[in-house]
Amino acid sequence: MMLLSVNYQQFSTTLYILTWNVSTKFPDNLSLGKLLGLENSHQDSDLPDFFVIGLQEVNAQPQNTLYNLFKDDLWTQRFKELLKERDYVVIKTEQMQGLLLSVFARRKHLLHLRQVETEYTRTGLGGIWGNKGAVSIRLNVYGCSICLVNAHLAAHDHMLEERINDYEKIVQEHKFHVKTKEAIFDHDYVFWFGDLNFRLTGEATTSAEDIRAMVKHDELKKLIEKDQLLLVRREGRAFQKLNERLPQFPPTFKFEHGTNDYDMKRRPAWTDRILYAVKENNYRNVKLTVEQTSYKSHPSYNISDHKPVTSEFTIKCHIRIKDDFYRTYYVKERSKKRASLLKTTNSRVVRKPQYSGERFKTQHYQRLSYRMAIANGTESSPRLNSFDDLVSDLVDGTQVYEDTTERTIVFKPIELWLVGEPNKIEYTIPTGFEEGSADWIGIYREDFTSLSEYLAYEYTEGYKEKQHQLNAQQEQQLKNTRTVELNFSENVSLPLGVRYQLLYFQSTGSRGVTGLVGISNTFAVEKRCPSPSFDDID
Repeated sequence: MMLLSVNYQQFSTTLYILTWNVSTKFPDNLSLGKLLGLENSHQDSDLPDFFVIGLQEVNAQPQNTLYNLFKDDLWTQRFKELLKERDYVVIKTEQMQGLLLSVFARRKHLLHLRQVETEYTRTGLGGIWGNKGAVSIRLNVYGCSICLVNAHLAAHDHMLEERINDYEKIVQEHKFHVKTKEAIFDHDYVFWFGDLNFRLTGEATTSAEDIRAMVKHDELKKLIEKDQLLLVRREGRAFQKLNERLPQFPPTFKFEHGTNDYDMKRRPAWTDRILYAVKENNYRNVKLTVEQTSYKSHPSYNISDHKPVTSEFTIKCHIRIKDDFYRTYYVKERSKKRASLLKTTNSRVVRKPQYSGERFKTQHYQRLSYRMAIANGTESSPRLNSFDDLVSDLVDGTQVYEDTTERTIVFKPIELWLVGEPNKIEYTIPTGFEEGSADWIGIYREDFTSLSEYLAYEYTEGYKEKQHQLNAQQEQQLKNTRTVELNFSENVSLPLGVRYQLLYFQSTGSRGVTGLVGISNTFAVEKRCPSPSFDDID
């Protein structure tokens, strides 16, 4: 029997979410810095940890779809070019016809993002067409589970019931493969955004001209009371699990292309929205929180009949440890050192904690503060230079670090990579690390801007071993700390004059759950000069 207490250390992380129906337009010569708030970010600390870009009605003509099989779509390329200057990396992109969702993270956070998975649900034409529906990306961020949903629901004023049905279909059919996080609302945090297409009630009594006049006279509070999304949330018919700060900006649809003038053929409405949910009491010792620090539209962008909408959030994340203070077990023969730690009370044998009371809590939280210190490039303690150092520091017989998603692969330093020859690498797998069914190691340029930019890859030895039946002893050996060798083929061709890195991915397959769990040092490549032959000798 074991009595456990779980403790958490909290810190904040920030997300910047953009939703925009781009009306099949391309980002040619379009300045996107202001849209992402970069013009106001004068210091590194002003930048968010994540950018989440959700677009609707991206041009999905056949020729563009074929192009996107080999390269990022033009919108993702533009955002990537803009954000790489500030050291952001594309974590994942998911597209379903005109729906596009991309997540960018600052490079310093890469090793703390796990169990990334995508999903989509079609709702157009009764679920057989993907012009309407949702795409999503779920991931764990420093131990917190987050689900990001980009949706495009049924259009037109009279299609309210269809929008509600679209919402219900997405909630029901979205299924992930992460244990206990299979559904959207199983996650700690949910952010749901997009062209949700909810209109204003009173179609027979409030014309487009009436709405335009109310906007002109700044009667937004009166107008928002007619909002269909607000009403169905109040009635519990859809989106009732989500929250929203009511828009204080004018309706974002529908505009004449290239202008800020409403198109009077349609009644203006707040179709473009960003909602959120948090499971505040999902954990025993921690109250999760979310703070929405901004919510606004950007009227200066006029290539579409929709205005883009952005929102910034600050959320609480945590790490978890298991304090193994009190054990009850049967003791027959113990060493003197072990016996000195034990005392018998009412026929129970209890291990004393190394510290007690406030003194332990103080030292405990000081140790745990390493994570954000490392992520921010500072040192909270000169002894803690890596995650593995902290694990060694924590596992002292009374505390056991339990968050297995934070165990990392450690590569042996690579001195040189020889082009045209086999190259052997070595890496260490920590105890308790659970290899996926399709783990792989990719070769990347040092300045990679997307996790999809691998130049070559090899499946790991663990993956290859799992293709054969293992006995119990072999399976146990795979769970212990061990050093593994892996050979890359001589056919791997890498350009000279560039430095590279190896990235280890824990994976369950091509459309499965993935996570970056190891990054090597940077290394150079060379081509060995051929040995002289007898014909070369005079």
